Amino acid sequence: MAGTRALSYFQIGNEGASRGTPVAATRQLYPDVSSAFNVDWGYTFHEGRVSATRTPISYGTRQYERVEINYRTPDDTGISFDELPFLLQFPAGITPSGSTAITWAFSNGGTASGTASSYTIEFGDDVQNFEAEYAMASRIRLSGDADGMTQAEADFFARQATKSTKTTLSPLSPVSIPSYLWTVAFGTAFAALDAATAVPNFLREWELEYTTGWMPHMYADGLDYFGQALESGHVMGNVRLVVDSNSTAVSQFYDKGAAGTTDFVRLEATGATIAGGTAYSAILETAVVWDNVTPLGSEIDGENTYEVEGTIIYDATGGQSIGGTVVCTTTGLGA
Repeated sequence: MAGTRALSYFQIGNEGASRGTPVAATRQLYPDVSSAFNVDWGYTFHEGRVSATRTPISYGTRQYERVEINYRTPDDTGISFDELPFLLQFPAGITPSGSTAITWAFSNGGTASGTASSYTIEFGDDVQNFEAEYAMASRIRLSGDADGMTQAEADFFARQATKSTKTTLSPLSPVSIPSYLWTVAFGTAFAALDAATAVPNFLREWELEYTTGWMPHMYADGLDYFGQALESGHVMGNVRLVVDSNSTAVSQFYDKGAAGTTDFVRLEATGATIAGGTAYSAILETAVVWDNVTPLGSEIDGENTYEVEGTIIYDATGGQSIGGTVVCTTTGLGA
């Protein structure tokens, strides 16, 4: 029997400090599994050799093994509050506090070395389970529009893929994030964002994308997979907003972009109440310079909109370029 779509799955286990040591999965996540797991064995077919035939290819040699895992949320589901910590721990780690409503805090782009964990990722259906260890995210993208669900993407690299036996886990009912929950506010510093007032009747779409700096490194050591991942790249990215064309858009984006003023952006979503009275929430904060501002970039139902992009920068006063918190019921990255 062919593998059934309904019985497909994606689940992870936290390797902690022992990166590259496979562990059993402890939690299901819910991305779109189509084309999510790609294995490249790096075959060379020696096309350049002279073989006295018109077809020089008669065998192949495997040069390496590289696994790419493309995490993409389904349009109708999106990302949940409870899944966000598993992505936002990259690049620098994420710290939990609390017991019932867990607050996860993160701060990225500073000078300290990252403490991100790696994952063993299991993937498959009712025909075969595959797994790859030492999985870490090299790029994160979060986005939303006013009448959809909050979407997430993450590009993972991982070490050798193997056939294995699926870890039996109970499915979860995570709390998804409708995009209408997001609000936007601006400040003159990271410290000022807590008191910043959200701008009403303004935000239509938003996108936050950045590289984590984590990269796999290959060595001539007798192994065909990468030896270690290092935080050897930069944390870099962009914020993109689509907003109504009004006086706030002019002063906030055009004037600040023209002047090269550093701006501070806070995106916040507050959801249903968790037991104990605390609400689900997610806060994303960035420092940006608005370097691509398009007045009247589009229209929505006859309303002119601005389409703006800002390059994420490092703010020495705040000691970060990207930060925030997530409040949810996830108790640990290995739970």
